[in-house]
Amino acid sequence: MGQLENNFAAAADSVGRTGNETIAAADRALGAARTSVRWNISSSARDFLPGRLRIVAGRAADYRTLARFHYLGEAPATWAGVWTARYLPPCGTAQPAAGRVVGVVVLSWPSALHAVRHRVFGLTALGFGQRLRWVNAHLRTISRVVVHPQFRSLGLASDLIRTAIAGCPTRYVETSARMAEAHPMFTRCGMTRAVIDDDTTRPAYFHFDRATLLPSPGTPGEG
Repeated sequence: MGQLENNFAAAADSVGRTGNETIAAADRALGAARTSVRWNISSSARDFLPGRLRIVAGRAADYRTLARFHYLGEAPATWAGVWTARYLPPCGTAQPAAGRVVGVVVLSWPSALHAVRHRVFGLTALGFGQRLRWVNAHLRTISRVVVHPQFRSLGLASDLIRTAIAGCPTRYVETSARMAEAHPMFTRCGMTRAVIDDDTTRPAYFHFDRATLLPSPGTPGEG
């Protein structure tokens, strides 16, 4: 296991703690696991903003800032990565130098039990321990995507999802969404929706193979 995976494993050790202790422990563990993903966002839909938007590696505490805007009240059970969208107002405006947190995406360790996932990846015949080892080695879960109401309809959620996919340390990324029909942002980001049965009460399941982001063998300039 590499250093990055060890740092993510340390973040998972915070499971079972509560309140500020959980947030602080997750932040300490994630500190060494953050990537250097950072870029400015430009879009004609955002031209009216007087400042700038950018996505940077974040902290568990950033999620707490926007948690009240997510339909699930509790915090994620585990923390494997956090990226934050920040709004930087024009120079001279009284705002923190780092900018205001206006969006956040959380990458978590996968849950042990997920019937749809096990069917999608052909894991149903494996024992519990085998499945758990496979998903921990090859999969991470987008567990939260939150955008402040004042900054919605700008495409920030899609940008955050793409950032989490790009920064994920495993080949596969998954997510489950109860509001997939109303907000098809995961399919817009290239994730595949798995249709296993007609059970409409089950959260929609999406997955992404990061191998599709890699150059194909024989790509000019490779080797």
